[in-house]
Amino acid sequence: MKMGKIIHLGIVVEDVEKAVEIYETVLGIGPWEFKDDREFFARMQVNGGHGLNIKTAMYYGDGYEIELVMPTGEGVYADWLREKGPGLHHIKFETNDSYRAIIETSKKVSGRPPYLKVEWPDGRPLVAYADLLKETGLLIEVSVP
Repeated sequence: MKMGKIIHLGIVVEDVEKAVEIYETVLGIGPWEFKDDREFFARMQVNGGHGLNIKTAMYYGDGYEIELVMPTGEGVYADWLREKGPGLHHIKFETNDSYRAIIETSKKVSGRPPYLKVEWPDGRPLVAYADLLKETGLLIEVSVP
């Protein structure tokens, strides 16, 4: 694998509206685009089940983006928030490596499947988090263009 610059940061928060207010008024980072992603993910296969219970806010910077993720129900993000608290959850690098190559390399290194795997209803991959958390401190977002 060869990773380039960081193009995405995913941060889990308890209150997405409050977090955005602080990013905008204190840190000067904005504007943000809010999304309630439950409807989109309801038809997706997520870790063998269906749906993700999240509300997000996206900031699109110059060559990078910041995603704030607030759990709105049970799932991997709610588990993360309970176990680890708010903070950096995942990153995405610019890369020419394929989705499959990154996931397979991650499995070889860690011995674990992706932390999160989202597929279209027909089983085609959409996004996954390569789980290198214990080895590198990172969940690496991998998506199919």
